[in-house]
Amino acid sequence: MKKLFRNLLPLVLIGCIPFSNLFYWKLNNTQRGIYNISTSLDRFLPLIKIFIIPYMSLWFFLAFCFVYLCFKNKKVYYETMITLCLCYVVAFITYYFFQTTVPRPMVTGNDVFTKLILFTYHSDEPFNCFPSIHVITSYLAVKGINSTTARKTVKIPVNVIGFLIIISTEFVKQHVIMDILFALLICNVIYYTVIFVEQQYVVYSLKKTYAVNKQNIEE
Repeated sequence: MKKLFRNLLPLVLIGCIPFSNLFYWKLNNTQRGIYNISTSLDRFLPLIKIFIIPYMSLWFFLAFCFVYLCFKNKKVYYETMITLCLCYVVAFITYYFFQTTVPRPMVTGNDVFTKLILFTYHSDEPFNCFPSIHVITSYLAVKGINSTTARKTVKIPVNVIGFLIIISTEFVKQHVIMDILFALLICNVIYYTVIFVEQQYVVYSLKKTYAVNKQNIEE
């Protein structure tokens, strides 16, 4: 029972994802002014309704990836979750000082994809875009899984679905290209910084242990 509890306790960190919504909704407005950073390419790329499926699958995707990571490799799990929390901090600070918006197209039709897109539009204001939280979370989930010894039967579907979620942010017109690129940038910078700090801490601990052992031997 105690072993099961120890294995489940780290899953509490996943709670930082829904908890972050408190800050997300607080900042999801135009009170501080807004910027439009869409490019001609964003305006050229069409709305592709079917991409609402991978877009809305994010939370199921994250649940699988992070729970799998927690049981597969605790070290990678902690590295990924620390990176995720730090990315959230960067994202929310950016939203506060540089709030952006995404122009949404007119969506018509009575099919299920149209209804899902309209539901998404009505439940989420077109702000808090740069960087994309969708991209941050899905990319880190993929990066975490790829850092483990998971089988190809796990890695391949995770990579495909993660990629579809990332590009879906563009094709359902929830984000623009700059939102995606900035999200990928901060994920990689913070992730490898976390890895570097961890490695330096290990080296420092080994040197300290060596120094103490050497002193004890000399005494």
